[in-house]
Amino acid sequence: MLVELVNQRNGTLRRAYTEGTKKNLKIHWDSYVEFCLEFQHAELNATVESLSLYVQFISNRLKTPGAVQNYVSGVKTMFLINNMDTMIFDDFLIRMMFRGIKVEKQHAPRKAAPITPKILRGIFRSLDFNDSNTCTFWALFVIAFYLLARKSNLVPDSVAKFNPAKQLTRGDLELTDDAILVTLKWSKTNQTGRREIFPLVRNRGNPLCPVDAYLKMIKVFPAASASPAFLVEKYGRVQSVTYRQFQDYIKKSVAELGLNPSEYSSHSFRRGGATYAFRSGVHASLIKKLGDWHSDAYLEYIDFPVEDRMRAGKRIRKQIKREQGLSD
Repeated sequence: MLVELVNQRNGTLRRAYTEGTKKNLKIHWDSYVEFCLEFQHAELNATVESLSLYVQFISNRLKTPGAVQNYVSGVKTMFLINNMDTMIFDDFLIRMMFRGIKVEKQHAPRKAAPITPKILRGIFRSLDFNDSNTCTFWALFVIAFYLLARKSNLVPDSVAKFNPAKQLTRGDLELTDDAILVTLKWSKTNQTGRREIFPLVRNRGNPLCPVDAYLKMIKVFPAASASPAFLVEKYGRVQSVTYRQFQDYIKKSVAELGLNPSEYSSHSFRRGGATYAFRSGVHASLIKKLGDWHSDAYLEYIDFPVEDRMRAGKRIRKQIKREQGLSD
């Protein structure tokens, strides 16, 4: 009984980290071991002095403060897994190193420009729907906008890497009279296979209707329920849209509208969809749920145009006058 319990315990521990996390931890640990070997720090169980030097070592290789902290956090996790003392990671000297690196590497992450309904309408008018692949890319664009989905939910990196447990299949999109019910089974924050259903509501006759776009695509590319959701024809073969094709088609489409293609990517739909949902009055907590954000990182995706900021200023001005008994 004890042996069986130990085996069960070990299996539970192995499942504590996903395969992706395990790969990252290995990369972080390998970098630390490399540092120890290169600078003759034979003791892996570091001192504050050697850890501060490692922080500098890895900082010299990485571009952003966040990346440096991720590597050091990965090493700390490996210390914990190996029952090594981790108190030094909270030492004042180490905290000062992170603060100094943050100043030294002042980094503003480049955000993709948001795709808006106006841009989508412009793209729609420029498309040739006599081309079968166009029907797929348009459906992908519209669904990506409303779904706020990560690209990893929509398309694979390559045809060979399509994974029905991660990317959408035809069976994950259920048509009803007024909507498409989209089932997402996996994401960066949901790696346990929990199924979440998101409705994409029909807007009959409107060029941005997700149901009409989807119906047009499946008429051109009918497929079994286990098939990738988004199919195109290439070299006479029908296959999944890949991430590179998705990106290329986005850039081509916005360039035809006179926009800078370098500013747009698959993230543009996620950011644009979140922004438009917020401006439409959708509650922030629901946007967070729709976009599958577990933290408040979704706030970084919402773009506030000057017009919205002006309205906020006018509301404040109105409130000040009201409190002073003055008319606006």
